[in-house]
Amino acid sequence: MCYCVSDLKAEVKPLRGREGQTVTLHTGLAKLQSDAKIFGLFGPVRPEIFIVESQAFRGEIITEYKGRFQGRLQLDRETGSLTVRNLTINDTGLYQLQIISEQVTYHNFIFTVYASVPTPNIRNTPHNPSVDSRLVSGSCSVVCSVGNGKEVTLSWYRGEEKLNNTSSPHQADLSLPLEIKGKNSATYSCIATNPVSNQTTILSIEEHCLQHADSSDCARCITPTELVVRSVLSALVAVATIALLVHHFWRHRRSP
Repeated sequence: MCYCVSDLKAEVKPLRGREGQTVTLHTGLAKLQSDAKIFGLFGPVRPEIFIVESQAFRGEIITEYKGRFQGRLQLDRETGSLTVRNLTINDTGLYQLQIISEQVTYHNFIFTVYASVPTPNIRNTPHNPSVDSRLVSGSCSVVCSVGNGKEVTLSWYRGEEKLNNTSSPHQADLSLPLEIKGKNSATYSCIATNPVSNQTTILSIEEHCLQHADSSDCARCITPTELVVRSVLSALVAVATIALLVHHFWRHRRSP
């Protein structure tokens, strides 16, 4: 009996999963015949056989699990559907199930496994005079960043409204700036997504904008310590001036 690469012109079903989760490759069959043989192959060019189930001479059903999926497979003998547990990134690829009975049926799946998207990070943009001059009444410039991965998109939202987004298959990290002008009570959030997960970071106006603006507006303010030092110096200067004037006065009175 031949178990070779199936006809890839047959329907290929796309599936997605996340690392650590479980996926089931459904054949859609109601019930297999008792003498059916099942072969599972992984990979499109030189596929590796990862499961063989057939009936032995005395009618016993024998299932052989091979290769990378050992210990992570469960075959439904009734329908031929296959469950893969504890997914890894390396499980991405083409799966082919061949069920041989009175006729041969092929069940092809393109399966993609994604890592969970990281949590995005928000920080203030570097200071420069042109930016500082605009930091008034809570306005500020921030940038959101996240580690890039497979099909990751980074977006800024104001409430439910998407303001902008970015994605790239090449960058090591994704970054997306945002400038907030003037006081407002809107909720801003930075959201990182991929096809199987998402992570959200809420912008803290108090942390990133109000404090930043206050420190900029108070660039010429005097701290309490500076005030004490200046007061002491002023007092010393005043005392020295008075002493000099008194000395000068008595010198002139004693002169003939």
